[in-house]
Amino acid sequence: MARSTFTVGLTCMALLGALSISHTPLFAEQGEEAVIYEIIVTAPRLTREHERRLGAGKVVLVERDEIVNIADLDLKKSADVIELENRIEAAATLICQELAREYPFGEPRTQVCIRRAITDARVQVEEAIRLALGR
Repeated sequence: MARSTFTVGLTCMALLGALSISHTPLFAEQGEEAVIYEIIVTAPRLTREHERRLGAGKVVLVERDEIVNIADLDLKKSADVIELENRIEAAATLICQELAREYPFGEPRTQVCIRRAITDARVQVEEAIRLALGR
């Protein structure tokens, strides 16, 4: 029985959600204060591993990570928070475009990949800001 594109798309998106891996940013404690020095931006992409005999294969998850150094930022300042967001967007764009070039028939589309990578990094950003503000 053939699967519809819609069903395959839903399956792919469910697998992306289930297989996404949480990364822990690098941080250090300065006296009593913890500080995060980097944010790890991760971009997932689902693709098919082709088998020569059948022309189709199993769905595999491939990922790229990019480390965003934030040691030079003071996250108590709005301008530095904006700079952090810009760095994360640039990192997400870079790794999602790399995945799209290497796996052109994978999912999600590049723009969706970028949004997802930025959204997934948001937890680390919020933690870094929280620590910077001493909360």
